[in-house]
Amino acid sequence: MTDNKNHNESETDSTNIKDHELHDSPLDADTEELEIDGEGQSPGDNDLAEQVRQLELQLAAKDEEILRVAADGMNAQKRLQRELDNTRKYANDKIIKALIPIMDSFDKALEIVNNDSYEVTVDAMVEGTVNTQQSLAKVLAEYGIEIINPVGEKFDPEQHEAMTTVISDEHKKNTVVNVFQKGYLLHGRVIRAAMVVVAQ
Repeated sequence: MTDNKNHNESETDSTNIKDHELHDSPLDADTEELEIDGEGQSPGDNDLAEQVRQLELQLAAKDEEILRVAADGMNAQKRLQRELDNTRKYANDKIIKALIPIMDSFDKALEIVNNDSYEVTVDAMVEGTVNTQQSLAKVLAEYGIEIINPVGEKFDPEQHEAMTTVISDEHKKNTVVNVFQKGYLLHGRVIRAAMVVVAQ
């Protein structure tokens, strides 16, 4: 009987010792250090939230940069379109300025013809007309415009338009006998073919 009582007491003491060791074990200390703090967040959660916030700020900055670049591109496109429109609109301003003095010559000639106080001879009118025509031809040449006047030349279907043909003993076959209307080249390209009469 006494042995059983001692044996039970020994088991009870052993159990109390194990419980005490379990509560004071290092595992409990570590567990306490990992306990969540604040509003249910661990220190690692705070670091992750800060990283997310920084990434969101960077993304917002990139979005703003993209919008700014897109706006700059649209403005540059509009500016280029305006420049192209102005270039088309005023592309001929130089040749027009060069032609204005010739227009002045025509105006002056008509003023003289219509004024009875001036005595105009045929020779003077012819001379004035020739001078004006030469001035115009010079301006055209300066801007790459060449006059096609192929009298006596071989017919060229690329530059000449045959209005009619005639039999001529004085000209070889396919030779331009007469020019109804002169043609014009712009930097070597036909902008109007010469209307001609061709020998058969």
